Amino acid sequence: MVVNALRQLGPCLSTELTDYLVRNFGLSPSAARQRVSRAPAEVKRLAHLPFQRNARFLYLQSDYASPRYWESLYKAIYSTNGAYSRALGAVDARDILPLEHFKTACGAPIAQKKHISADTVLERLVSAHVLVTETIPGLGKCVMTKRTFEAIAYGEGDLIARTRSRLIAEGILLDSVKEWLRRLAFASYNSVKVRARIEGTPPKVGTFTWDLTAPSYIAGLATWQKEKAKPGLVVCDILLNNEALPHHVEPFIYKVKSLQALKNVGRAVFIFVAQSYEIEAFKSLRTVGVVPATPELLFGKDIADAFRDLIGTLTKAAMGSLDSDKFDDLFNKLGKLEGAAGNMRGAFFELLVAEIVRKTSPAQVQLNKICTGEDGKAEVDVWELKEGIIARMIECKGMAPGTQVDDEEINLWLTKRITRVRQHLSKQGWKDPKPRFELWTSGVLSSAALDRIDKTRRANATKYDLVVIGPPELREAVKAVNDPPLQKVIEQHFLQMAAI
Repeated sequence: MVVNALRQLGPCLSTELTDYLVRNFGLSPSAARQRVSRAPAEVKRLAHLPFQRNARFLYLQSDYASPRYWESLYKAIYSTNGAYSRALGAVDARDILPLEHFKTACGAPIAQKKHISADTVLERLVSAHVLVTETIPGLGKCVMTKRTFEAIAYGEGDLIARTRSRLIAEGILLDSVKEWLRRLAFASYNSVKVRARIEGTPPKVGTFTWDLTAPSYIAGLATWQKEKAKPGLVVCDILLNNEALPHHVEPFIYKVKSLQALKNVGRAVFIFVAQSYEIEAFKSLRTVGVVPATPELLFGKDIADAFRDLIGTLTKAAMGSLDSDKFDDLFNKLGKLEGAAGNMRGAFFELLVAEIVRKTSPAQVQLNKICTGEDGKAEVDVWELKEGIIARMIECKGMAPGTQVDDEEINLWLTKRITRVRQHLSKQGWKDPKPRFELWTSGVLSSAALDRIDKTRRANATKYDLVVIGPPELREAVKAVNDPPLQKVIEQHFLQMAAI
């Protein structure tokens, strides 16, 4: 009886199955519960994830990981309207989240009495095989749904490229919001904190982390205590997917309500930024006093369109289809935003270098290859490897013309990254040809950095080659591939003092 009922219903909560048996087989509620609790072994119970009224999620093994399994499980989780539903909504909205971003997006506190912490929420959802944690090239340790993880395993690599592109676009937009707040004197100028693109401690207010936080001394937010001003707060989270749905914004709403209930937290302005909103999501944010912002409302239609184009353009470029004219257009549009140009240069430069290399490469070119050494991991921006032919690893430093590359970055490249990549190659049994480590930069190197590179090159000449591609060499490299649009982008935005 129970098995046949599950075949009809599909995967569902035990309470739903009990109600079905009562309605369709004339059993009493008590008898139906007994039947469900004594169900045969082919009826599986999802472990580690508790539901209301001690309900369990039940399914037949034949349904496991099928489309209707995920649809029913997501529906069951969302029906709880609790910590797990908020976390699932946050992940589902973004496909893939760096681990630190999950802690902000999921809506759970770092630690707070009578609340489930973000770490516990993640642990239980991973144990229940709803979410997966995995190291993703170029993104580090990430959180995703099991369904997304399986899609990546089956070759849908565009999910990774799209996520990386979204993070770049969100980083550019957050820096622009930061400058907007500073220029309006809405926030304390030197105290605005913004999340890192991938790794790093996120800004914190109360028991929660956020994408952006800042103290504010404007009259409507600051309060006075014993002739001393106590600042108010500006907090902001961001989501640049196609459209924010109600369960996408619910984690932010929960954080807002929880923060407002805490003692000793000042007045605050809450801002959520999305490309667009489904009407119920918009109403939900407005109901609790959140500012539901969009790039268009903040910066105008042209900038909003540019942010939409940015994600698509970066995704295509990461997949090997670079449109140089589109890059130039995006630079010209988004470069008008304060705080945007620097972020764009770093992100675009890797893709442009990869395109230059790809046009002459005898091997497949990879972006953001993660290598594991004896004492940690190292990321190679552009990786070109083919046994017996080439082993080329490129470190990219894209910056404004005339800007000096940080000496410490050079030291890390020489002492940590190169060492770990060599150890990675050794584990693979690599012997020939000799590895070639290159630094490509549109900036300039200090005399100390150049001396350090030269000494390292001479000391390790038998082990590997060490090459610096600076502005003159970069100009020659892009000329050699005979791509006028690509040459225009490199020349205007990396080699000349372009007015952006």
